[in-house]
Amino acid sequence: MEAVINIIAPIFFLIIVGFLCVRYAFIPQAALPGLSRFVLYLALPALIFIKLSSMPLKDVLQFDYLAVYAVSGLITFSITVFLSWQLFKGGLVKAGVRGVGATMSNSAFIGFPVLLQFFDYPLTQAFVMALMVENIILLPVGLIFIETMLGKNDSNGKGLFLVVLKRISTNPLLIALASGLIFSIFELSLPNFVEKGFDLLAMSAASVALIVIGGSLVGVSIKGHLSPILLVAVAKLIVFPVIAALLLLLTPSMPNELKIAVIIFAAMPMFSSYPIVCGEYGERSFCASTLLITTVLSFFTLSVLLRFLV
Repeated sequence: MEAVINIIAPIFFLIIVGFLCVRYAFIPQAALPGLSRFVLYLALPALIFIKLSSMPLKDVLQFDYLAVYAVSGLITFSITVFLSWQLFKGGLVKAGVRGVGATMSNSAFIGFPVLLQFFDYPLTQAFVMALMVENIILLPVGLIFIETMLGKNDSNGKGLFLVVLKRISTNPLLIALASGLIFSIFELSLPNFVEKGFDLLAMSAASVALIVIGGSLVGVSIKGHLSPILLVAVAKLIVFPVIAALLLLLTPSMPNELKIAVIIFAAMPMFSSYPIVCGEYGERSFCASTLLITTVLSFFTLSVLLRFLV
């Protein structure tokens, strides 16, 4: 219990700092879109690129692990999108945003520390493969789905392919994903000063994102949004890990520590940049509220899960 508190408390602390800074005008609310774009266009792409480009893909691959995590995430995304579309009638763009929230885990800032607390040694292979699935499969599928729905709306049925291609090819996260993957596969490297600059940008991603999340909560009401928020929270914290656990029954040869790691990563709350990434689609307030509530609920769900896994 204490380990979970020590991991989650700093996240809430920075969210509260962001809330207070905006609430008392230390940071103008009008500055939040600029800070969001800093994270989305600079810090987060740098983080994704640095992590992917430095991954020794050939050395860490475990097909069963990758398949279970990817398939369970894609099933969760599909279920969330379908239920959101059918129950809340908000359109497929909003449904896609909710699907991203239900499948993209906070593996870097919560998942890996929880894993360290659980095993007392760094299970780096599991962490790297989780990041690979999230950044190479789950996030691109979610963003491409949203961009396709937006492109379909923007094009009015004309030139859909070109509209969608333009939106996807100019998305900074997808550019970072593709670039990082290319650098990893071909074992390329950046000049030392550029790499250190990217490192500095990457280090700011989490803290600035959490400050923006807290600031985005000023004046936000969950009234009218409680049902979709609970849908995303339940899908992320319960449906995703349950599907992963069921799929693990098909992989009896997978090492036990990797099985535990898959379930732990699947059970994490969504990534801290969720309101930043999906705020570009007009859903920042919803995403910030959903992130806050899901992270609070994860304290209880993770406590139960870790006790069960011990």
